[in-house]
Amino acid sequence: MNESIKADADGIVSLRDWQRSRLKILRSAVFAPSRHAESVTLVAYSFPASVDGESFDWLECAIRQSWAVLGMLKTTIVVNRIFQKVSDFASANADWIDIQVEPSLVPGRIESMSADCDARLYSRFKTPYCLVVQDDGFPLRDSLDEFLWNFDYVGAPYVRIAWWRSLICAVLGMWVSNGGFSLRSKAICESAAYLWNRKYKHLHPCQKTVDDLYYTSTLPLHHLLYRLRFKIADHKSALRFSYDDIVEQPVSTLPMGFHRASTFETLQRRGLIGDLCDINVSHV
Repeated sequence: MNESIKADADGIVSLRDWQRSRLKILRSAVFAPSRHAESVTLVAYSFPASVDGESFDWLECAIRQSWAVLGMLKTTIVVNRIFQKVSDFASANADWIDIQVEPSLVPGRIESMSADCDARLYSRFKTPYCLVVQDDGFPLRDSLDEFLWNFDYVGAPYVRIAWWRSLICAVLGMWVSNGGFSLRSKAICESAAYLWNRKYKHLHPCQKTVDDLYYTSTLPLHHLLYRLRFKIADHKSALRFSYDDIVEQPVSTLPMGFHRASTFETLQRRGLIGDLCDINVSHV
């Protein structure tokens, strides 16, 4: 392991320490265009209260790591205002990055991002799919082919599954999934926006309108046509896509990605992440 990456007594590296070291490597790397470039756009949000320090560095690392794993993809960064770091990053990658300003994003209020995902995510990209990444949720390996064209929404499972839950979820098509690192079809985003403007924007903010629950629970439960038209990944498939340890799940192989800093450490403790200095650099 690179000596510049600090590990605890058990050899576990925090996500931020890894990102701090990893970003130095990624900034000097050159990535080939992705074989998924015609199908997927990366979408990320940045609306920090302060633009000083490392706040944007974490997101930049997540985006560059996504490029390292998947190859170069068109990338939309939605911001509440233009600031120097995002401007410099976009200028250096002008062929790949689209900066979109959304004044309704309020620093410290995650529900403002949720509302934008509900109402306008479909307008943020032109490809058939978008891959939502965050500064603590991004890919570690490329297994996109398993999910593209097979599902309209894939994210880490957000409930512990049991046979009776599995039956209910299958019948209702509401496999509740996390949005922090998620793959969504343009079609499902368009439908979510239509229903938002027709009915749900008046309920915001509430639990029903948190974007991951809105897409994977609220709409399938209350709208039959939505439920019949769109396919949300089942529990087993979702767990191969991403892991979020807010709900402990049994995983024996590394998912495509993860969400949450504590999950990054959990994957290490389970022996699912090997050399942290060489995670998917095949495109470098």
